[in-house]
Amino acid sequence: MVGSSGGMLTKKLELLLHPDLSISLTAFVSSSEIKATHAHFIVTGRTTNTFATSRLLAAAAIPFTRDLKHVRSLFASLPSPTLFSYNTMIRASSQSPEPIHSLHLYVHMLRSGLSPNHLTLPFLLRSCASLRLLNPGTSLHCHATKLGLDGDIFVINNTITMYSSLPDMASAQRIFDEHIGTTDVVSWTALITGYSNTGAIDAARSLFNLSPSRNLVTYNAMLAGYARAGRTPDARHLFDDMTERNAASWSSLISGFVQAGLTKTALAVFHKMARQGVEPNEPLLVSAVSACSQLRALEHGRSVHRYIETLGIHTGVILGSALVDMYGKCGGIKEAIQVFNTMPERNIYTWNSIITGLAMNGSGSQVLTLFYKMRLAGVLPNSITFIDLLSACSHNGLVEEGRMLFDEMTTVYNIIPEEEHYGCMVDLLGRAGLIKEAMVFIEKMPIEPHPGVWGALAGACRIHGEMELGEEICRWLIELEPCHGGRYIHLSNIYGDGRRWNEMAVVRRLLKERQAVKPPGSSSVDAQVNFLNI
Repeated sequence: MVGSSGGMLTKKLELLLHPDLSISLTAFVSSSEIKATHAHFIVTGRTTNTFATSRLLAAAAIPFTRDLKHVRSLFASLPSPTLFSYNTMIRASSQSPEPIHSLHLYVHMLRSGLSPNHLTLPFLLRSCASLRLLNPGTSLHCHATKLGLDGDIFVINNTITMYSSLPDMASAQRIFDEHIGTTDVVSWTALITGYSNTGAIDAARSLFNLSPSRNLVTYNAMLAGYARAGRTPDARHLFDDMTERNAASWSSLISGFVQAGLTKTALAVFHKMARQGVEPNEPLLVSAVSACSQLRALEHGRSVHRYIETLGIHTGVILGSALVDMYGKCGGIKEAIQVFNTMPERNIYTWNSIITGLAMNGSGSQVLTLFYKMRLAGVLPNSITFIDLLSACSHNGLVEEGRMLFDEMTTVYNIIPEEEHYGCMVDLLGRAGLIKEAMVFIEKMPIEPHPGVWGALAGACRIHGEMELGEEICRWLIELEPCHGGRYIHLSNIYGDGRRWNEMAVVRRLLKERQAVKPPGSSSVDAQVNFLNI
């Protein structure tokens, strides 16, 4: 057995030291094999062999075998890292969750007396793009120009991408124009993507039409731009013209329909995609789940969830949060809790989704218990969390708890109350019959009360028989918002409760004459709920 292991190691060392780097990189199939070879280097004193250790470093930095902590350990063992080793580390760091380390390595490399080459700068520019770093990115561009590397196609393309991501489209366009004779399909796609991402859809389309060649990435960039801009007819037309599509193509189209409120169309496209056997990505599934959430279509949501489980797709924190949100809003609160409990990782959106679901389903005490658990988990609440908490307190008559939460929001979490929070507090006090306290609360508000705040108080006045005050508020709101039909209906109902039929008829006539918009019914509201971009 030992001899067999030794023979295998010898064979791998031969491959590692092969003159052809591409052969060296195929020597290992796992990080454990690389670590075993590194241990052998330490025992035999080979770590001082810069060539051998640099090759091992390159093999360790390949994404499918990468253990970044071990890669850094290997790099640190090099007495005098070469440019090849620095390039390897810069590439690995730029592709890691913390690309800023690639810039630190670059500074260290320059201080060691080494100069970059055309393989160094693209990954550094990519790091600046992902981190949205203007000054380091501009410095790298200047450095490339000074060293005569700015004409390399990889440097050109990554410079365009870097400026586009900031976004500094003027600089991106200038680089593109300066090297128009060198540009390739990647250059055109990078610029199209930049204009698309910044909402300059017409500029993106003009470039798209002029581009000498296009690939799937080019089409997807244009398609995503149309979808984000709400130009769904253009997105659908472009999608239909595409001879090749992938999950990103379907995802852009479906998310575009969802964001435009065309949720039924989005689900129809999703089912068509599923029938064609396209393997979906996470954004696509999140869009499909969100469509079900907007429609309050519980059975459709369950169907999408079963589809996810059938494919064996891992439910990460983003998709899991979308499922919790969907089940909570569609009335499947037990399923929302089940998904929530099975999630190994949760973020503030996950917690807000389950709190919203419980609040909508009238579980006030459960909401407060969950908020306590959320704090124990070390997750800090945000503004949306407190809107849901205060709403739950309002609908469940938890006045003291609501007062305490409103106070904690500012004193403990330093969250500045917004219109929605004040509205929830007025609703809380009003529902409890504390009309005078609600009035005092409104008078002490540090911001101008939103009409919705007064509307909440008017509703409370009607419930608790404070008809004169309710009438006064509704009349004032009609003067303030003459096109808001809900104000007329509210005043009309107050008159109806008091059997003041003549006044009621006058208000109804005004509603018709002014063509004020009536508030939609619950089914319309459900279909128009804003898309939650998790």
